[in-house]
Amino acid sequence: MSNSRSDFVGPILLAIFAYLASMLTRAFQRSIEQTAISNAAQRVASLNYTITDKFIADETFLDRLQDAKIWEDCDLAGPKWWNGKTKPKNIWEELSKKIWEERSEFDIAAGFEYWCNILSDGESLPWHIDKDEAEFEKSDNLITPLKGAVYFGLDHHFDKGGGHFYLIDADTRHNPNEFDTARRDEIVAIASGFNRLIHFNASKWHRVSAVKGGKRYTFAVNANSHKPKILTKHGNKAQEIQ
Repeated sequence: MSNSRSDFVGPILLAIFAYLASMLTRAFQRSIEQTAISNAAQRVASLNYTITDKFIADETFLDRLQDAKIWEDCDLAGPKWWNGKTKPKNIWEELSKKIWEERSEFDIAAGFEYWCNILSDGESLPWHIDKDEAEFEKSDNLITPLKGAVYFGLDHHFDKGGGHFYLIDADTRHNPNEFDTARRDEIVAIASGFNRLIHFNASKWHRVSAVKGGKRYTFAVNANSHKPKILTKHGNKAQEIQ
């Protein structure tokens, strides 16, 4: 009789242990998943980015942007400054106002630094943090924007992809190249898209992947807490923005 009882008890105990082990494994997996979700949420919150598609609804204004020549002229002109208080005097200041006027930064910013950037086939932008370049060169004082924005206002495409806007939750304490190797899963990649606007934390590392089969036209405008000095695009001499 005792042997018969043990024949039943053994399998029952094994089943109980297997069940408990399964429950513990599932709980551990849920904990890992929740931690990963929490970490991802924290990274998104730190990067503080938003994506707005079909940003400009005014077709007339959008049509005015459909001229590659004005983008090329803007790119050649280099960074400019608009204080956000005076009436916009060109299409780029009009665009800057549209990008920021509904956001809290519009009221607290000292002004807006803006420029255009065109990347041709095979070109990219390396990891960087937006800052007052002249101040940083002079004293290593890192002054970053309140927030940054990039906008794709010219209808264009890449035949073979690329041209993604990459963001990572890392600042000057980190080596951004780590994220291209061991920490690729932490990179936020945002594709270029016509009439797409991205607001983001410009004090974090960001870059643009190589363009493949086309040209990438971008308008960038930062909300700044002060009027900066910057390095011109055509030399190493710092000059006050006009």
